[in-house]
Amino acid sequence: MKRAVLYDIKKLVLEEKSKPECPLDGLLVKVKVCAVCATDVKIYNYGHRLIQLPRVLGHEISGTIETVGEKLKDRFKVGQKVAVCAVVNCCECLYCQRGIPSMCTNLKAFGYHFDGGYQECMVVPTEAIRCGGVNILSDKITFEQASIAELLACCINGQCLSDFKLGQSVLIVGSGPVGILHAQLARNQGASSIYIADIMPDKLQQAQSICGDMIAGTLNSSDKEKFVSQVKQISGGLGVDQIMICCSAPVAQQVALECVAKCGCVNFFGGLPQGKSEVLLDTNHIHYKQCRVVGTHGSSAPENRIALDMISKGIINVESLITDTICLEQLEEALLINEKNNNRLKTLVKF
Repeated sequence: MKRAVLYDIKKLVLEEKSKPECPLDGLLVKVKVCAVCATDVKIYNYGHRLIQLPRVLGHEISGTIETVGEKLKDRFKVGQKVAVCAVVNCCECLYCQRGIPSMCTNLKAFGYHFDGGYQECMVVPTEAIRCGGVNILSDKITFEQASIAELLACCINGQCLSDFKLGQSVLIVGSGPVGILHAQLARNQGASSIYIADIMPDKLQQAQSICGDMIAGTLNSSDKEKFVSQVKQISGGLGVDQIMICCSAPVAQQVALECVAKCGCVNFFGGLPQGKSEVLLDTNHIHYKQCRVVGTHGSSAPENRIALDMISKGIINVESLITDTICLEQLEEALLINEKNNNRLKTLVKF
């Protein structure tokens, strides 16, 4: 079988390898689609502290079951369509017991601790089965759609943590795939108005084209003072109830506190680069507005199931996010291009 193995920064090798053995309490999954995540692009170009190389990347995975381990034959069948959840929690630590699996102290993930989806066939170990990380797909959802469920699951986690409520105004800073998915989710949460902001006009135009009437408008955030003025104007001077920062820009986190409404919430959804994560914040905004600042990291198997259900029912449209479909041999080129081209949304590796 073919697989793409990362040996070092910007050293991706396409290899032929014999098919792995199926664990007695695991599965072999024939990968059909693995979506390219922005994290994969960063890992390829800059590395990651949690990854021990060599490693097969890829964590947005859909496929079919090729082999079922002897101990799982009563639960799974060969040929079933599945989506594999990116993260694997231990189900035993304090946070798992509290029902917060994304904060698991022993958290693992495909493409990090286990070989991921940039290969024709992958092992799904018992740990992933135990935490509910393999979801059977209905005929109403395609492999392409299912591969984007992991990204949507992260957005679901974020909006739950922000405690979105009916009738609230929403500002999304960052108009990539995450921002567009957040806009769709906010619409379905009953947001009164949704705005998307970005520093790049062509990206805003792309987001407006995809989102259409579901958003009230777009804002250019390249000039801090003008941006704050625009937010005050559209909100009648009150600020915005829910602000979702979907970019890795320290200034966006700073400005958000000026733009949030009283008793509103700012979610630092996008992490900051290493060495640039210390940000000077005017905490008086938090004090006098009684607003909240929360963070979001990853998702869980239950949120992945919710995401798949929303996609299969047509509640969330993910097809519009797919800008490129490639084969495994084109992966390295795609990782390089996605680093430089901000207008690409989701690239799918199809087997």
